[in-house]
Amino acid sequence: MNDTDTIHQRGHVLEDLYFRRVDDTLLQSMREKSKRVAMLRELANIAAVDDPELLNHMLDLNINASTIAAFTLTPLVFVAWADGTVTSGERQMVISAALTRGVSDNPLAFILLKQWLDVRPPRDLWETWKEYAQKLHESLPAETADSVADRLISNAKVVAKSSGSVLRRGKVTNPEQKILDAIAETLPNRGGSIVRVDPHD
Repeated sequence: MNDTDTIHQRGHVLEDLYFRRVDDTLLQSMREKSKRVAMLRELANIAAVDDPELLNHMLDLNINASTIAAFTLTPLVFVAWADGTVTSGERQMVISAALTRGVSDNPLAFILLKQWLDVRPPRDLWETWKEYAQKLHESLPAETADSVADRLISNAKVVAKSSGSVLRRGKVTNPEQKILDAIAETLPNRGGSIVRVDPHD
């Protein structure tokens, strides 16, 4: 075999390796895309919203069918972080609300919630929750929407009032009140028979 044949043979080997890597990359990409499509479909079913852009954004924030239970408690987490730190009282009230709502039945959701209480979550999570909550609130029957909103606002107020020292306990700070007002604004009264809890009480 002369040098020319050797060079050609080496070239074919390199070419085969290159296309094999390309094929592997494409195959991996297709698998990941297929997996994401399945996750989006599953999330859409359990989240009860049909907005591909919003659902994709939720997936990017690690919100999927297994963790959406934690996502529904986002307002409570941000009330707890409103003053810059999460007190033991606030943490206890958020966990209590999670237990009441059955979040602990889903280990992944419960772990994610605890992570949010340990490390302040990104602002993007709050904005995404507002967008999601608003769409869901508008799609539900008025009485159901108002009942869900009232329960969430009540839970958020309990978290706000559980912070601080003994002397300040039961009082809501200005940053906490801003979050409470934002929750009420995101979930306005739909005119059902439920009497809305005033976020300022």
